[in-house]
Amino acid sequence: MHALTLPLPSGDTWTRADFEALPEDLPVRMSLVHGELVLNPRRRPIHQRIARRLATRIEEAAPDAWQVDTEVDVLLDDDELEPVEIAPDIVVYSTDHDVYERPIPADLITLVVEVVSPSTKRKDRRIQPALYAEAQIRHYWRVETDQTAPAFAVYTYELDDATGGYVATGVCHDRITATLPFDLDIDLKAVHER
Repeated sequence: MHALTLPLPSGDTWTRADFEALPEDLPVRMSLVHGELVLNPRRRPIHQRIARRLATRIEEAAPDAWQVDTEVDVLLDDDELEPVEIAPDIVVYSTDHDVYERPIPADLITLVVEVVSPSTKRKDRRIQPALYAEAQIRHYWRVETDQTAPAFAVYTYELDDATGGYVATGVCHDRITATLPFDLDIDLKAVHER
């Protein structure tokens, strides 16, 4: 087994340039949150399956102005000292963005989806939505993956312009029927069941 050796940042915190200089083939997922490098655990197969299936169904419903990808880098804050760049499970973003370029600027994103499991830390359940809201991403979904019915659910949120935070718009167990960010009708049983 090989040890993972990472370069050191150029200063006291990680800059976007430091983060972008990391090798693309690292065996772990990484995020940059307020200048701190955050290592994320590899995903379990069920997590990946649910994210892939849900992304496919969202993509099938998306109008031509939107594209859908999984685990792509998103630039939430370009602050010189404390940048934020993370890779949500699912990202719905404008076709104005060149798919050969990374990261995707937050102002081109309409929806991010995070698939979480019972073991996801409470802190992570609060921090990521707050980062998305600060970046003014209009829609956020949290998918709970506990496989014991009826715990599997998709919680939908929309940005409240008055508070700058997300407000709940629904909890879906069997089906998502929505008009925002565009018309969607997704059978969730097909997403989480074999």
